[in-house]
Amino acid sequence: MAESLPKARVPSSPVALSMPRPANPVDDTGFDLFRRVREKKESYRRYNFERLQEEAFATFFDLAQEYTTLDNLYQIAVAVPREFFEIESALYVVNPRGARLEMVCSSLVGLIPEKERHHHNLQLVDHPYETEESLIFPVRGNKVSAKMEPFLGRGYILGLFEVISKHRVDVKKHFFLEKFSNRIGYNLHQKLLFQQNIDHIKFINQLVADIEHNVISPNLYYKLYLIRLKKSLNNYEHIHEQLMELVMRIQSQHPELTGELCEILQSLVENNHMLSEEWKALSKHYEHTSLFLETLLRRDHFEKGTYVLRKQPCNFRTEIIEPLLERYLPLLEKHRIVVDSHLAGVPDEQITLFVDKGLISQVFDNFLSNALKYTEQVLDHLGHPVKIISFNREIVRNFFGEGLHGVRFNFFTTGRPLSAEEAEKLYSEGYRAPTSADKGRGSGHGLHFVRNVVEIHGGRVGCEPQQSGNLFYFILPWQEPKT
Repeated sequence: MAESLPKARVPSSPVALSMPRPANPVDDTGFDLFRRVREKKESYRRYNFERLQEEAFATFFDLAQEYTTLDNLYQIAVAVPREFFEIESALYVVNPRGARLEMVCSSLVGLIPEKERHHHNLQLVDHPYETEESLIFPVRGNKVSAKMEPFLGRGYILGLFEVISKHRVDVKKHFFLEKFSNRIGYNLHQKLLFQQNIDHIKFINQLVADIEHNVISPNLYYKLYLIRLKKSLNNYEHIHEQLMELVMRIQSQHPELTGELCEILQSLVENNHMLSEEWKALSKHYEHTSLFLETLLRRDHFEKGTYVLRKQPCNFRTEIIEPLLERYLPLLEKHRIVVDSHLAGVPDEQITLFVDKGLISQVFDNFLSNALKYTEQVLDHLGHPVKIISFNREIVRNFFGEGLHGVRFNFFTTGRPLSAEEAEKLYSEGYRAPTSADKGRGSGHGLHFVRNVVEIHGGRVGCEPQQSGNLFYFILPWQEPKT
C-alpha cells in the first residue's frame, strides 16, 4: 500500500523558463482568458478614449483601491466626473435590506447620511435613459457573482448613476459615462460582497458566543443531573438491601406478610434495573452529544475559519470505535446488517496516534451512519443473501515518505460497486452517488467533512470499489516509536 510522492521539478537553466507560450492556453474552467484579453485590447482600440478620459479611469481605479469603504467609493464615483469634466452627478444604490433605491451621494451635497437616505422612484433598468434634466446610467454588478450570491434579490443591477444637466454631455462623453458607470458597478459589487462577508463573520462570532453561553455551558448541568441520578439509584440499592434484611428477619414469624414484601421487593429490583439501564443509555448519549457539540462549536474554528485541532493521544478501539459500535449495533441489527470487525494485527498499545478525538470520532460516526443507510443485500459464496459491514486496521509502511508510516482504517459495505468515476468524486462537497440520489438519502456533505478532518490531520481518504461492495478508507500519519 506504500505510495511514493512525486517531487516537484525545478528548471535547471533559463532555457526552461523561456519556452514558447502554448498556442491556446486555457484555465481550469475551460474559458480562454487569452482570447478575452485580445478582445478587450481590440475593444479599447475601438473605444478610442481621450487622454483625459483614460486619466479619469486610472484615477477612479487607483482611489477605489486606496480607499476601502463603501462611503469612500460613493464619493469617488461623483468626484471624478466633477474634477475631470465639470459634470455634476448623483449615485443611487439599492439598499439590500429593503431592496429600495436610495441616493447615497451627490457631487452637489456630498455623502448623504444613512438616516437621511430616502426611497427614489427612478426606473431601475439595464439600459441608459433620459429624464427632463438628467441622463441615467445603470450601475451593473458582476453577472456571475450575482448568480452565485444574489444578496440583493434584484439581479445584477446594483443602482443608478445620474448625470445632472444632460446638455453638457456629447456622444463621446455619453459613451465614456456609460463605461464609467460599469466600473462603478464592479467596484461597488466587490465592496458590497466584502461588507456582506464582514457582517456574516460578525454574526457568526456573535452566534458562537450565544451558543457557548446558551448551549454548551448549560449542557454541563446535565452532567450534574446525571451524577445526582446515579446517587439516587445507589440509594435505591441500599434501600433494597435493607428491605431484604427485614424480610429475612420476619419470614418465619409472618409468612403471609413476607410473601407480600417479596413481591414489592421484586418490583423494586426490576424498576431499579430498568432505571439503571436508562441511566447508562442517557449517560452515553450525553457523552456522545457533548463531545460533538464541544468539538464542532469550538470557538477557535470560527475565529480561524478552519478546523482547529486539539490533539491528544488516543486509543481508537476503546475511546472511539467501541462506544460508537455500542450505539449503532441495535440499529444495525434492526436492519439485519452483520458487523465483522478485525482490529487484530498490531496491538493498540503499540500504536499511538495523536488526534483530535472529537473530530475523528465524527469521522467514524459518518462511516457507520453511511453504512446504516447504504449497505445493501448481496449473495455470498454459497448463494445466501447477506448484508455486511466490516472494518479493520493496518500499518502502511513509508506511505508518507521514507520512515513516515500510516495507519489505514478500512470500512467495507456490501452493495452495488461504484464506478471508478463515482469513487473519485465521492468525497467532493455536495456529491451524491446515483444510487443515494435515487433513494433520496444523504446530503453529500458527510464524506466531504471526513475528507476535511482527515486531511487537516495530514492524512488521506479514498474509496476502492470491490466485487460485492465498496471499501472506504482513511490513512493517518503514524511515527513508529523508537526502541
